[in-house]
Amino acid sequence: MIRHIETWTTGRDYFEQQQFKRQAQGWKLIIVTSGLLLGLVFIELFWLEPTVTSQVKSVFSGVLALLGGAAFVLWLVVQVMPIKVKWQIASLALAGLLGSCWAVLFPLLIHYSHFSTLYVYSDLFIFLSVVAFFSYPPAMYLAIGPVLGSFLFSGVYLELNHEALTVLSVISRLAIVIVVRECLYHWFHSSVFHEFEEQRLRQELATVSLVDPITGLQNSRHFELMLEREIMASRRHHSELTLLIVSVEPLRLYTMTCGHQAYEVLLKRVAKGLRRGVYRPRDFIARVGSDEFAVLLPDTDTEGSEIVAERIQRHIHRCCDNLVKADLEQPVCVKTSVIEWTPGWNVRQVFKHMHDAINVLRDDDKPEDMDDSDDAEKGHEPVDIIARYEPLSRLGK
Repeated sequence: MIRHIETWTTGRDYFEQQQFKRQAQGWKLIIVTSGLLLGLVFIELFWLEPTVTSQVKSVFSGVLALLGGAAFVLWLVVQVMPIKVKWQIASLALAGLLGSCWAVLFPLLIHYSHFSTLYVYSDLFIFLSVVAFFSYPPAMYLAIGPVLGSFLFSGVYLELNHEALTVLSVISRLAIVIVVRECLYHWFHSSVFHEFEEQRLRQELATVSLVDPITGLQNSRHFELMLEREIMASRRHHSELTLLIVSVEPLRLYTMTCGHQAYEVLLKRVAKGLRRGVYRPRDFIARVGSDEFAVLLPDTDTEGSEIVAERIQRHIHRCCDNLVKADLEQPVCVKTSVIEWTPGWNVRQVFKHMHDAINVLRDDDKPEDMDDSDDAEKGHEPVDIIARYEPLSRLGK
């Protein structure tokens, strides 16, 4: 299924939306894994290291309590503010909170308890911070920076390692972080914009396949889809549904006289008149033939459809008469057939009656052995028609 992309959405907007979704996943990842790492430190500190003093345990417990309180306050703030607008602030606050907590615990526990496994936990925290915040670099560096600074402080000022080795270790970790982050961000950026372009092209292709390229109206394929939907809605709500078939003449004679380009201009003016004659957003206009158009009118009876048909005829004349009279010395003729839907009709039956009504409009008011050129030569001006289409099955009852 193709995801819906709003028409106003740009690539930058879509990328920011995906950044927010990725950060929402990153928040869950870093919170769960940080809690797991701190739980492992807690187990090792209270049960596996009997030499640790009670003062260190108290300080560790106090830091965890402060972290829990700050996390709770951050959660409350996130619930109040519009997070889709302020997700950058939430990411920075969470990254700064976890990074500062780990930066405080690391030199404290290394200096007083000499945890050798704390280096492993710290490296895991750095790696997880890269994975959680790589799509938003400020948050990632805010989470990792205090930890690397704590490494450097512990190695240089607490004299646990040689200064040169400590600096080299910090630089190596920073280089690995930058490389991994750039690779992940490049992959994320490319995949998001590739997905955006693919969905945009699919949406454009789907739209083009449902639109008549000349008039900009919907085509018969889209009309069939909308007709099926409106029939289902009318059956469900027991509402009325009518259909107007609008035929405009003499488009064929105008094409033979003025050429195909002028014919397309005239078709666009006809479409303009149809749009002006239909007011409700739910009413649906489509081009269903070379010279025929269909107007779907939900929740409208035949009397209301005739009012709409008269209004459409007036607007088509206003848009087209001056153009056609300049070349053919006669106005256009707008013939309209009103088809009333009955609950027993399905889409196929409606289309059959529609084509029958189109054939009636084409043959109506035309004597035998007389075509449009004969009408023009003899000075016969075509007359507008609004007629209700009655299928034979209904007339027989």
